[in-house]
Amino acid sequence: MSVTDAAPVSTGRVFKRLLGGGSRHQPGGRWTPLIAAGSVAATLYVLWIGALSTVFGNALLWTYGSLQSVGLDWPWLDAFAAWSRGYTANFHRDIAIFIGVTFPIAFLTTTAHVDRKKLAWTDIVPAALSFTVALYYVILHDRFLNWSRGFSTPTMWDTIVGITLVVLVVELCRRCTGWGLTSLVLLLLAFTVFGHLMPGPLKHENFGIDYFIEMMTITENGIFGSPLEVAATYAFLFVLFGNFFEKTGGGDLFFGLSSAITGRMTGGAAKACVTASGLYGSVSGSPTADVATTGPLTIPIMKKMGIAPARAAAIEATASSGGAMLPPVMGAVAFIMSDLTGITYAAIAWASLLPALLYYASIYILVHNESVRHDEGRLPEDQIAGLWHTLAHGWRHLLPLLALISLLIMGFTPVYVAAGSTAAIIVLSWFSRSSAIGPRRFVECCTTTIFQVVPLIGAVAAAGIIIGAVEISALAGKFTLLINAISGGYLVSTLLLSAVMLILLGMGMPTPAVYLTAAALLAPVLRQSFNLPVMQVHLFMIYFACLSAITPPVAVANFAAGAIAGANPMTVGRHAVKLAAGGFVLPFFFMFNPALNMQGTLSQILMALVFAVGMVSFCSMALHGYLGKRTIHRLPRLVLTVCAIGMIVPNPAVQALFLALGAAVLVLRRLRPV
Repeated sequence: MSVTDAAPVSTGRVFKRLLGGGSRHQPGGRWTPLIAAGSVAATLYVLWIGALSTVFGNALLWTYGSLQSVGLDWPWLDAFAAWSRGYTANFHRDIAIFIGVTFPIAFLTTTAHVDRKKLAWTDIVPAALSFTVALYYVILHDRFLNWSRGFSTPTMWDTIVGITLVVLVVELCRRCTGWGLTSLVLLLLAFTVFGHLMPGPLKHENFGIDYFIEMMTITENGIFGSPLEVAATYAFLFVLFGNFFEKTGGGDLFFGLSSAITGRMTGGAAKACVTASGLYGSVSGSPTADVATTGPLTIPIMKKMGIAPARAAAIEATASSGGAMLPPVMGAVAFIMSDLTGITYAAIAWASLLPALLYYASIYILVHNESVRHDEGRLPEDQIAGLWHTLAHGWRHLLPLLALISLLIMGFTPVYVAAGSTAAIIVLSWFSRSSAIGPRRFVECCTTTIFQVVPLIGAVAAAGIIIGAVEISALAGKFTLLINAISGGYLVSTLLLSAVMLILLGMGMPTPAVYLTAAALLAPVLRQSFNLPVMQVHLFMIYFACLSAITPPVAVANFAAGAIAGANPMTVGRHAVKLAAGGFVLPFFFMFNPALNMQGTLSQILMALVFAVGMVSFCSMALHGYLGKRTIHRLPRLVLTVCAIGMIVPNPAVQALFLALGAAVLVLRRLRPV
């Protein structure tokens, strides 16, 4: 490797070390059965509160009625059925149980220092402390359930345990996400505690320790609030669904379909990767998990077809990062948005459809251009699955997805849908011995799920502290004033600033955690200052939360894909940003043109679609600099950039003018010799 190649690697390591936290590992020895047992316990409990208590209770009630019809009366069975059906979620108890199981595993599987792979007392002590703290809240959950805000007073032990929990959350956040989010949490905690000493408009009322502990560790406005509740329900269940889906062969079905559809095209390997990663990413909703699942299959194939390692990794990372944008599933983030905004999931998925398809279309455009430029052919015939053969052997893997979509359309809650769809995967797996979910595979899926959810747990628990700090100090209004002062009160500059903040927040953070943090800090700014529609504001945040996974310097998807490909993560990042160029402008387009989110008449929607296709094409070509084998020189690239930006203007006449100008530039370049 040359000196110039090696330099960016060291730069990437510097950023990762500065912003990195602990080191992920799976302890062996006596810890393995303990972690496996905790993973299974967490999975079963989340499934129970999500759906199984109701399903089991109804089954018992039907059994009791059937027995009565033949003369058998077992009142205890009726009582058990009533208890099961009446088992309702208790947010404080359920989250405390979730903390008691997952926090110890998180500390045991994420060591305190980035370079250490073995457990030490700095890992075991926090694990034991977190279990003890959770046990305290579980034992006293009735008192906290009936807590009367403003009238009940925390005891001395409430204060001690609460402070311990806050410290544990901050440390877990540091280990899981690094110093980026942790610094923000510490800054907000300091502002909450010492803000009464600050001058001017930032000053707030002097709150006592009792109020601080009440808000942070007892009410729903802090750690025991919606972010951790989301991790314990939507996020956990959809990651579990994705793992069971992959374990039973669903990922192979996606790649088989992708190779059958695109394998014979120019650049078939890269296009099959984009399709397969997008489909699987829609289920998992996690760029890193998607890369880790599909990357070991797709990246080696692309490298064999002559695609450079860095470009192969970038294609995988970029395609994986768009999964949370793509219906029908969109990972867990769409359900989180539905919970926060009150908008139905169906409406969110419908509004996301065209932008998501355009994101992948922009990737296809550049992948095709690069394939033509480098003379990359189609996949070898022995690696292309027949479409009907794939469907004939893998049709059962589509049934859980159909069940998921059907249950959503029927109006069931997302938690019930995820739990029910996961149960459907387990039942359907038994129709094939090779994919059957037995005890060993069940434990493996549960353990993998916990391992994947750990970074999210640390991040969303910290997001709970952020929400609590904003609530206590009334920071939302002050933050709005600050953003308006920096941006000058202009919408475009505010959107640009928000996009940059979302990308910075996403350095090492899972997509749902980035979105939750932004929903607390940025959504009020965009809604209150500019009266923007709720749908567009939250989709804007989701899109940039997804894109933060591939935006250097700390881009988790790039690091994961680069490790598989043996490529420099910074080089991967440069390729990924070029591939996703259309994705960076799409959120700005639908903020000014809501018809792209299916809001408007059919003619308005079609017109917005045409202009958006032109915009992402011009932006991609301008940043890439090639049209097939033809180089696009600086002046035409500048014109294409202006056309792409100009087409965001919500004026059909202006958009049509820039569309015609950009198309003329490309046609003229196409007509000229190579």
